[in-house]
Amino acid sequence: MTLTSWLASISDWYQAKHDRSLDSLEQLVYSAPTSIWGPELTDNQSKAIACWLDGCLRVFEHAKYHNIAKAFQTLQYISSKLEMAAFNSAADIEIKDWCIKRLQHITVLSLEFCNQQHDQPTWNNEANTLIENHVKLMTSVAWNEKQTPSNIHTSNSLH
Repeated sequence: MTLTSWLASISDWYQAKHDRSLDSLEQLVYSAPTSIWGPELTDNQSKAIACWLDGCLRVFEHAKYHNIAKAFQTLQYISSKLEMAAFNSAADIEIKDWCIKRLQHITVLSLEFCNQQHDQPTWNNEANTLIENHVKLMTSVAWNEKQTPSNIHTSNSLH
């Protein structure tokens, strides 16, 4: 599926307010084309990556009340995609920056989710693993706010 056709499909899902099937949304977020992640930032790509993240978070929100394992796996899926983009040497720096910032938010959301579960010994282990892995990731990325394109403003902004 091309970026353009995927974007049209997810736009159709958003516009079909009376028939927002979560199954069709799941299929869309899991079939998103790799071109969402770069290498160059375009207006369509910016819209697509934002729609992808919103769609994933909608899947998570629904699953957290019905299927805890699926909810946690959804958060892990989001993190893995954001990590891949952050480490893609060919990706535009604005994409990397956006993904790293969202990865930090998803990590916090994952930790909050772990904290809300009833089987605390198991979920405390998951939370500790998340923290350790996130610290290792951020250290390896060596991302520093001074290195981000804060002075660059384009029409393709992901913010």
